[in-house]
Amino acid sequence: MYVKYFLFAILMACCARPAAVEVYKHTGISSLQSCFRGPFESYDNWISVLSKKPGFNIQRLPISKNQFNTFQSTLSCHTFDYQVGKVTVQGYLIYPANTKKPLPVVIYNRGGNTDYGMVTMGRMMNDLMPLSAAGFVVIGSQYRWSGKNIGKPEDFIADGTEDQFGGIDVEDVLSLVPLIKDLDIADSTRIGVYGSSRGGMQSYLFAKKYPEIKAMAIVAGISDVFSFRDRSEKSRFLLSQLIPDFSENEEAALKARSAIYWADELPKVPVLLIHAKDDNRVSYANSVLMSERFTQHKIPFEFITYDTGGHDLVLHKAEIQKKILGWFKTHL
Repeated sequence: MYVKYFLFAILMACCARPAAVEVYKHTGISSLQSCFRGPFESYDNWISVLSKKPGFNIQRLPISKNQFNTFQSTLSCHTFDYQVGKVTVQGYLIYPANTKKPLPVVIYNRGGNTDYGMVTMGRMMNDLMPLSAAGFVVIGSQYRWSGKNIGKPEDFIADGTEDQFGGIDVEDVLSLVPLIKDLDIADSTRIGVYGSSRGGMQSYLFAKKYPEIKAMAIVAGISDVFSFRDRSEKSRFLLSQLIPDFSENEEAALKARSAIYWADELPKVPVLLIHAKDDNRVSYANSVLMSERFTQHKIPFEFITYDTGGHDLVLHKAEIQKKILGWFKTHL
């Protein structure tokens, strides 16, 4: 049930957590819940759940008990539902619990499609909570059709309620802006955008429509959807199922989602590009072409490349995380 005014502030379930301040009022918000619920109520509870999975090895877990407890005791982390037109979309918000002044904001745009690639609690702890702990409000959308378990891409119905891979779903990100502006702990004049993989495409599309942002960081991001289409028959099939009227409007639809064709319409804010040359899911050429467009249109940027690392760049995680944190600290 939607509420007209929802206070985005509750006492976290764990008594060790400080009380969250009353920071949020907005229409159309529902299902506000702490991220530290269920299996994540405590580190030991989380480990107990993970240990039941075949092949689990605690030595390979990237989050230590100390890190988990620190995040739980110092950060406010919530998931929520919000309205985008007539569609209910899932979102998440992370910020330092004891902040007393508005902080810069980073909108995170995830990769994947439909319910593949959703931002899980593990992803939050690995990639987003460290950013928030450094003094940022982090907010993001799961995009429409996430977590509904309603089928596969072949079940797509082009009625506006489903992920269109850079179509109507961009509104899900744009609709975060009014929420940010109602957050007492967020400085809406300092918004940065962080996108990975498909989230790179999503970030460019968002920035084109909301040029008031101050900086972007794009990791292994798509800027040329034609190259993604040509990667495999599976990729082409995915696009054909997600993009409305694909067979009749393929070239126009892909150009509309490919920032290399309209880079001149992007705001001239600093952009950090990171990509590995051996990426076999989103071609390294996506970032090379985008860097050329940035040069052509006098958009400031820095391009960090790795010879190896693949699409996920796991081996370079610590270095990349430090670079992204420094980027937003400098430009926000």
